[in-house]
Amino acid sequence: MKNFIDLFKRRHKKKQTPAPAMSAMLRAIAMTEEQELSCDEVHALIDQFAEMVQRGEDVSRLMPMVQKHLKMCPDCREEYEALLQMMDAHAQNEARY
Repeated sequence: MKNFIDLFKRRHKKKQTPAPAMSAMLRAIAMTEEQELSCDEVHALIDQFAEMVQRGEDVSRLMPMVQKHLKMCPDCREEYEALLQMMDAHAQNEARY
């Protein structure tokens, strides 16, 4: 994938910086892998992933494909962050009682 980005840069040698949307798209393309999880697959695992994060487990080793998907997919990342907030609020309520 790095070759693709280098080729793109060589063909577009203008001194202008690429549009932010184009830069974001190129970064996303560069991060793609041969095997990836779909959003549906990530949604099925996101609760387990969030629980592991809360326990301080090494999710980069245990669930690397989920972690990578969350870095690349803003919709799934938003769901994950909302889930973490709910879990944190629940834990705080439990600690009070």
